[in-house]
Amino acid sequence: MKQRLLSFLFIVVMCNYAVLLSNNTAFALNENSNRRTPIVVAVEKASPAVANISTERFIKQRHGDPFFGFRSELFEQFFNDYFNKNQRKMVERPLGSGVIIDEDGYIITNEHVVSRASKLNVRLASGKNYEATMISSDPVSDLAVLKIDSEEPLPYVKIGTSKDLMIGETVIALGNPFGLENSVTTGVLSAKNRTFTFNSDYGDIEYEGLLQTDALINPGNSGGPLINIDGELIGINSAIVNHAQGIGFAIPVDKVRETLVKLFNFRELNKIWFGVQVEEQDDVSKGILVSSVEKESPAHKAKIKTGDFIVQIDSKRIFDVLDFEKYILKKNAGDKLNIKIVRNGQERELSVNLEKAPLPSVEKLALEKLGLYVQDLTPQLAQQLNLWWVKGGVLISDVQKKSPADNVGIKAGHVLVYVGQYRVNNIEEFGALLKLMKKGEIWDVGIVWSDIYGEHQGYTRLKVR
Repeated sequence: MKQRLLSFLFIVVMCNYAVLLSNNTAFALNENSNRRTPIVVAVEKASPAVANISTERFIKQRHGDPFFGFRSELFEQFFNDYFNKNQRKMVERPLGSGVIIDEDGYIITNEHVVSRASKLNVRLASGKNYEATMISSDPVSDLAVLKIDSEEPLPYVKIGTSKDLMIGETVIALGNPFGLENSVTTGVLSAKNRTFTFNSDYGDIEYEGLLQTDALINPGNSGGPLINIDGELIGINSAIVNHAQGIGFAIPVDKVRETLVKLFNFRELNKIWFGVQVEEQDDVSKGILVSSVEKESPAHKAKIKTGDFIVQIDSKRIFDVLDFEKYILKKNAGDKLNIKIVRNGQERELSVNLEKAPLPSVEKLALEKLGLYVQDLTPQLAQQLNLWWVKGGVLISDVQKKSPADNVGIKAGHVLVYVGQYRVNNIEEFGALLKLMKKGEIWDVGIVWSDIYGEHQGYTRLKVR
């Protein structure tokens, strides 16, 4: 009896061992099976960096306001006090997507996903939630940069290139269509350099150079990444053709990079002066080329010269202009930077003390570029012009005849409150933007004014001369 019991127990143990061995073998086979395709691997690389963005937007409904429905929401804040007693407030939470581009937590998304948001919430695939801050945005390019803070380095997607994209190659769209988090659709690259015009809050906007794919891109996918089979970012999804069947569009990553350099402009955002113009190199290991140096700038004082290559700042290796802009954006006037350059094949180390960016004569630039005579809108002037509800702005004191401003109907007594996507509170801020304006560019401007018929707001575009 005892011998039979021992035999039975031996058989049970061996059966369990066989099952365990079978399971382990099956697991090993699955790891190397055809199911683990390059698409699966690419999604595993990129999905941790995909952000689900929820925004809280305040919507005003007015009763007795004759201008409601005819004003851009861009200027709604200026009428809050005047019509405050006759409004209701509702909150909606539209959903969109974004993608983290570096371990510091910078996120790219579409501008229309986050426009006019009072609060930005981000959820990652890990389930972690963050409150995001807006760094800057460009409604014409429909791109925005957000920032989330984390004690640990965040997962991010490697930025690829759209220069070598091939028609027919596999592409993958990630995002949160219709609020369905962490969704994946696949397809092929159907076409490049598509042009599409659509109506927005800022008027008709023409997108050029878009990527076309048959990977499904629906509302909620907007702002999410389009990646290649290697898991690299090749575009930012934009659901701009809601009625299209089987057609999706994305902003190519090279155009995204160009816009990001502007959106990370430390001189514009933090008023920091370094004092060089830089260019990227095809061989990123060389760093970035100094193409010009401003006289009496911090770079000039540190003896940086045209033709130098900046390869490192402090402990940060610099590969491209975006690396350069992002790093200095974190700094303040008075900070000291240790710069490693290559000059004539030899490495050198220099020190640059950052300064506050000097501003050009605003009055001179405003007249030269736009045909405007300007001054700060003081509280006293605001009262005199019956614009008591406008808290800050740039007053147009006169307009030069046959100038860009005159051609679009801007008049003395109008007040600039928005230039591009930026709220302009004073002459200093307007001057920083004027410095960026180049001949032939078209800039959106928002204006408020008052007359015998009441308070008004307007929106137009100025072509820089």
